[in-house]
Amino acid sequence: MARNAVPPSADAGRSRGTFRENWQRWWQPEFAVRLVENLIHGATIAEAAAARMIAAMQDEADLGRLAELVRTAMLADLGPAATFGSDTLETRAALTSDCGMLLKTSPPMADIVRFGEARAGTAEHLAGLMPRIVVQAALALPYAARNPDAEAANGLRGAILAANSAIQLAELATESGDSWRHAWQQLLDDPQTARLITGLAARLLYETDQLSADAAADLLGRMLSPGTPMADAAGFFDGFFVGSAAGMIHDAPLRRAVDGWLLTLAEEEFTACLPLFRRVFSALDRAERRRLFDAVFDKAAGAAAGYRLLGGAAALWPAHFARVTGILDGRAP
Repeated sequence: MARNAVPPSADAGRSRGTFRENWQRWWQPEFAVRLVENLIHGATIAEAAAARMIAAMQDEADLGRLAELVRTAMLADLGPAATFGSDTLETRAALTSDCGMLLKTSPPMADIVRFGEARAGTAEHLAGLMPRIVVQAALALPYAARNPDAEAANGLRGAILAANSAIQLAELATESGDSWRHAWQQLLDDPQTARLITGLAARLLYETDQLSADAAADLLGRMLSPGTPMADAAGFFDGFFVGSAAGMIHDAPLRRAVDGWLLTLAEEEFTACLPLFRRVFSALDRAERRRLFDAVFDKAAGAAAGYRLLGGAAALWPAHFARVTGILDGRAP
C-alpha cells in the first residue's frame, strides 16, 4: 500500500474537510522477495513485524528512542512488541541516572497515556511507569545542570521544556508533579547550575505563580546587575526570555528590570549581546513589537501625544542616533 498521486478519475475536490489523503494499492515485484526474506521472523506479517520491533528494542540504548519504539508498536497494534518494550523501558529506566535520557521518555509516554494509543493492559502499565520516571528525572536534574558546557546546557534546556509540556499533557498525580516543580527551585538555589538553566527554572516558577512578580523582578535585577559576569547575565537572560518575550508587554516589573540591565551595558557588551536580543525578540510579530515599544515608552493606548519626550532630548538625539545606527551597521558611530 502506498500513497500516490490521485488519478484523473478520482475526485479529490468533493471533500470539504481540512485533511484528506488519497491512497492507491501499489505492488512491486521486490515486495514478494522481502516477504520471503522476513519469514524467518514469523509466519505472518504481524508476527514478523513484532519480532523485528523486539529486536530493534533490544538493540536500542537510548531510552527516548526506546519509548518512541514502544509508541510505534502500540500504534501498529503489535501487542507482544508493545509489552516487551514497556517492560524493557521500565527495567532500563530503573538502572539509569542519566537525566537527559529519562527526560526524553516523557513526550512519547505522555502521548500514549493522554490519548489512549495503547491497549488497556499496557496503557495502565505506562500510566504507572511515567510518574516514577518523572520523579527519577527530577532527582537527577539538579546534578545534570551543574556546570555543563554550552552545548550540553542547550540540550538540557530543550529536554526540560519538552518534558514539562509532556507532564502537563499527561496530567500526572500530585506527588510526581510536586517533585518536578521542586526540582526547579533546586536549580534556582544552586549556584553551580548553568545560568541558562537557572533562567529557565526562574521562568517556569514565575509562569506557575511560584515566584511572584516582585520576587522575579528582584531576581532579574540581581542576575543582570553590573557585578554579574557578562556571560552569566546573558545566559540567564536567554534562559528566562527565549520563547516568552511577549510577557514583557504586560509585565512592568520585568520590563523595568530588563531595561535597567540594558542601560548598564557598555557599547562592546551591548554589541556582543545583539544576536541574543535578536533571538529573544524574533518570536514577536510586528504588532507585538509595537506594543512592547509602546509599553517601554509609556505610550497610552490611543493617545494623540505620542511617546513621552525626555528633557533635553532634542540636543541629545543626533549623537544617540549616530551611535545606534553605527552599532547596527557594524561600524563605529
